[in-house]
Amino acid sequence: MPWICRVRALFRRKALAQEQEEELRFHLSMREEWNVEQGMPRAEARRAARLRFGNLSLWREQMSEVDLMILPQTILQDLRYGARMLCRNAGFTIVAVSALAVGIGINTAVLTAYKAFFALSLDARDPGKMVNLALVRHSGATDPYFSYPDYEAYRDGLHSFSGLIAVRNAELLTFSGAGGVVSERSSSAGSLVGRLGLLPGSASNAEFAATSAVSENYFSVLGVAALRGRTFKAEDTSSLAAFPEVLISENYWQKRFGRDPALLGKTIRLNGTAFTIVGITPHDFVGTSGFLVPDFWLPLSLEPLVHPSDNLLHDRENQCCRLFARLGPGVNLTQAQAEMTLLAGRLRTLHDPHSELGKPASALLWPGSPFPIPLKQYGGLRFAILLIMAAAGMVLVIACANVAGLQLARAASRQNELSMRLSLGASRLRLVRQLLTESALLGLLAGVVALLFTWALLDALVALFSANIPAEFGTIVYQMTPDLGVFAYVFAISLVAGVLFGLAPALETSHSALSSALKAKAVTSPFRSRRLRDFLIAAQVAVALVLMIAGSLLIRSSLHLLKMDPGYNIKQVVDLDLQFPEGPKYTADRKVALVRELRTRLYAVPGVIAVTTARAPLGDGLRYAAVSLHTDNASAQTGRGLVEYDYVQPNYFQTLGIPLLFGRGFRSQAGQPEPSVIVSESTAKQFWPGQNPIGRTLRLGTDGQFHGKNEVLPDGPAYQVTGIARNTRGLNLDGSDTVQVYLPLPEDRLQDYPILIRTTSDPTQVIGALGSVISSVDPDLVAHADTLAEIFRLTPTFAIPSTAAAIASTVGLFGLLLASMGIYGTISYVVVLRTREVGIRIALGAGKQDILGLMLRESTRPVLAGLLVGMCLAVGASYLLRRVLYGLNTVDGISFAGISIL
Repeated sequence: MPWICRVRALFRRKALAQEQEEELRFHLSMREEWNVEQGMPRAEARRAARLRFGNLSLWREQMSEVDLMILPQTILQDLRYGARMLCRNAGFTIVAVSALAVGIGINTAVLTAYKAFFALSLDARDPGKMVNLALVRHSGATDPYFSYPDYEAYRDGLHSFSGLIAVRNAELLTFSGAGGVVSERSSSAGSLVGRLGLLPGSASNAEFAATSAVSENYFSVLGVAALRGRTFKAEDTSSLAAFPEVLISENYWQKRFGRDPALLGKTIRLNGTAFTIVGITPHDFVGTSGFLVPDFWLPLSLEPLVHPSDNLLHDRENQCCRLFARLGPGVNLTQAQAEMTLLAGRLRTLHDPHSELGKPASALLWPGSPFPIPLKQYGGLRFAILLIMAAAGMVLVIACANVAGLQLARAASRQNELSMRLSLGASRLRLVRQLLTESALLGLLAGVVALLFTWALLDALVALFSANIPAEFGTIVYQMTPDLGVFAYVFAISLVAGVLFGLAPALETSHSALSSALKAKAVTSPFRSRRLRDFLIAAQVAVALVLMIAGSLLIRSSLHLLKMDPGYNIKQVVDLDLQFPEGPKYTADRKVALVRELRTRLYAVPGVIAVTTARAPLGDGLRYAAVSLHTDNASAQTGRGLVEYDYVQPNYFQTLGIPLLFGRGFRSQAGQPEPSVIVSESTAKQFWPGQNPIGRTLRLGTDGQFHGKNEVLPDGPAYQVTGIARNTRGLNLDGSDTVQVYLPLPEDRLQDYPILIRTTSDPTQVIGALGSVISSVDPDLVAHADTLAEIFRLTPTFAIPSTAAAIASTVGLFGLLLASMGIYGTISYVVVLRTREVGIRIALGAGKQDILGLMLRESTRPVLAGLLVGMCLAVGASYLLRRVLYGLNTVDGISFAGISIL
């Protein structure tokens, strides 16, 4: 069998070579003897036999293919020869490797960032066994939050898990009693979050620490031991209240205490309550948070000590925690999900039957992830990731077309070499393999450069971002170090890129060499080569045009958003959120009194002309209610639609500059406000088209809608419409949130809403003066303040398109740079090769302008073709981006025409 012969040949290579030589001599001698018998002289017979037999070297190469080692040997020879050729043409190699490194580097950065942000597993031992728990509610929404009593029921009643844990999101608590010098607060003002408006309202040396409350079995289920000391003990829950304890992260231990070994056993205060530090968690341990290393870890059962007014441990309606579990031996997701669904059906009977928690729900389990819901449910996020990956892939296409054009142009100077190799017996397949080996070598070199550059760049960006986060917010950890998967990806994409940009030039070059073997150097490039070069140039221009137009559309959309008229004053209004200290002395009446006193003193601040209390239109926590125009109560079944509602004070409209078009505003009065509402223009047109809504009545119902605990709700009474206000724009680009209803805010709920301050001077000066005013009212108050314009810039409506614009523009600029390099390199190489032709044309009478015109015409044709194709592709791209574009047509003339001219 042939394969047996090949294996045997591995052990008798010298003997095989001798046998091949003897066989060749035998055939030659036999032919020579036959020629002699035909009457030829001996010398002529020998010559005729050699001519008839053909190239001996080619026969030796074909016969040696029986040797299994010949392929590795030829590959090694190709690699050596390719390396010599690349070193001999250092300029070409540097340009080609640089261009490829940009394309491969962008794709490597995208993959590394994706794995660091979206493909995270939990920081645990054997993370593949960890799962997230959530419920799919009756409305179809995925709810990842559970109450503490429900957590206890799932923990004790589910047998599919070897352990189940609960965790609350990290929050800032006041931190005192630690001693030492507080160094991080001085850096907070210049940090990113500090510039976004974090206001410590205390004039004293107050300090804050990011604290995460977790169940006592948190570390044991995750399988993580303390770096020093110990973790929480699940069995001593009852004694924790008598001896409160916390864990400190190694990051904060080093940053705040300089790795003081005497810290264990020391007592510190969080929100005024004393806790003993019993352990230090490992370096960069993020647990279930994904990115954030909290400063402290607090037992969840001790939450009432830092929030005395919170009935978290016994309130079944308070969805405070996320749940994670470790699958038991031999249990799969389907089995665990079925068991949890059964238990969820029993627990819902313990909830308020009128709430969403009391309706049927099914369990949802997925592999452990820091994200509260599965990534596939983030539709907008998946779309953005797809666009970014597509853009990165397009840059790689440009880079490959770039280097392919350079390879094709360079191949024209190698025609003599390749033709000589063909004449010496090399097959076309052998030439193609040699050229592809050189291309693969280029790709691997570019992959190494791209990997090192991307690694260094991402590390620098992570360090820069982490440095801009105040110390009191914890430590941000992003694992940007390339792992084995990234290395494999870079290796694969480098080889694919090598084949991608090398295959067409190799085929075309070998064909040209075959047709012009042993001919003199051509004065012009072959027509097929020119056509392929033109195609590569057009492809680069088309893809770069699509990227640049997409970036331009997103930039112009962001600019339109900034210029958007929201219907109220967005630049001269400051949003001030108050955080009251924990403790029995801060009753609801005291909080209301503090807010009233603070509002009175705010009027004395220079530049302040109006102060009101309400939730800003761009603030978080939008509230929706069903509307009924009849006397029955509104609900999802009886309502005629959903409206956004907000509680405001009578001077709200004057403070924000929202004009009342008809009717009157709210009357200022003590006690409970009048049962009246003010509706927006869109609300009036939707519910009373062509009619006067003044004096009409409506009812609102929040059944099934989100609302906070103990929040004032508009359910029940019938409200009379007393005014119509101009529409205001919120967070939705399509304007669907202009359907709004305003209700009078009760005076006893002032503490639950932000304070809005209208200024005539620079708002930043007013923000700077707020600290002393707040301290004069109560030095323990903490406040966060920012202008509505800055709040808008942080909303997803503006932040997502702006981030996409930055990414798309950066990628597009890289694409434009690569396309420019490719066009210049290819055309300049071709012009050099046509020096002889140019000389002949000049000798025949052509002038400088004629030569210049000839070159420009030939180089401009593929560019124009690429622009035409790119325009068509850009129309499709703009159609895909229509959901995130604001104020632009699908075909934006400025973007299309401007980028094309560029």
